[in-house]
Amino acid sequence: MLSTDRLTAPVWRTLSSIQFDPRNRIAIALSGGGDSTALLCLAHAYFDARGEAGRLVAVTVDHGLRDASAAEARLAGDVCAKLGILHEIKEWRGEKPATGLQAAARYARYRLLAEAATAYDCGIVLTGHTLDDQAETVAMRGRRGAGRGLSGIAPATLYERRTWFVRPLIGRRRSQLRDWLSAMGQTWIDDPSNCDTRFERVRVRGEDAATTDAEAFRAAFDARRAEARNAASMLGDDSLWRFDSDARTAELQCDSAPATDAFMLALSVVLSWVGHGAYLPPVPVTKKVAAFCREASPGKRMTAAGCLLSKAGGRVRIGRERRNRRGGGYGYDHLLPSPDFDVAQALADRAGEPGFPSPPISGYLD
Repeated sequence: MLSTDRLTAPVWRTLSSIQFDPRNRIAIALSGGGDSTALLCLAHAYFDARGEAGRLVAVTVDHGLRDASAAEARLAGDVCAKLGILHEIKEWRGEKPATGLQAAARYARYRLLAEAATAYDCGIVLTGHTLDDQAETVAMRGRRGAGRGLSGIAPATLYERRTWFVRPLIGRRRSQLRDWLSAMGQTWIDDPSNCDTRFERVRVRGEDAATTDAEAFRAAFDARRAEARNAASMLGDDSLWRFDSDARTAELQCDSAPATDAFMLALSVVLSWVGHGAYLPPVPVTKKVAAFCREASPGKRMTAAGCLLSKAGGRVRIGRERRNRRGGGYGYDHLLPSPDFDVAQALADRAGEPGFPSPPISGYLD
């Protein structure tokens, strides 16, 4: 039986642990590659067994970076047609950047998938990230010393406060998925860019530099979530923080600030909020700010992460730097990893801003 083979049974358990709103449809990000094709087939089998296959919508993003991309998107649609799944192709139009192409393509993909999810009333987008993707990401971030990013890809990520992207295959090996597809007689598309050594991910993959220890990734997730919860408690402490949501400023009582990783996270979240930063500031920047808060004399000032900090007595006021021309809207929370949900929600509560929809998962996905 399909539902009891070595891959399908655990994936079905993972899908059953995701909190799908029964009122919404479910989007699947389908590139046509082996990982996303396996996700499509596994999700279809799961929902079909529940009599809910009609809830699925597959979305293919055509980045337009290769001559064959449009034809490959149509081939992905053929797989959907055989399964009776609605399929939508979204095109990344306009000029493409000469540098940072993969990052730009990634953000375009989030945007286009979220647009399709909204159009089809999908509460969740499922993506085919695997244990191998997880290991490659940690290896790349490790080379850059990426701080909390060393916990890897989150099992769920919230895009611009409205669409959760969930990765039910994050604990599965890429080879396992392809073996399963082959056994089913299901083909997939091999993207030649996956062999292009100009891209860092391909080089890491070729060097086999990354561990694929699922338990290590789970432990890192749990540690990151615990740190975020502790940071959330600190942001809720009136004796430590004061917030002015109208001026988008914060004040920190320096004498009460603990020298912990959780405090450093709370501080970095505040810096990003005040400075309209699209990311949390690098760890060395946050460390310099923490040192200023502890050690600077009254009357001293410093700039960091688009913020101006000024010390008076035992407090530091954190306001926006005058030269900072970053626009409003989404900041560090435009892509919010599920383990960081608590600290982001705590800041939203203190700043009087709208909250976030709760993660549709309770922890790390198997």
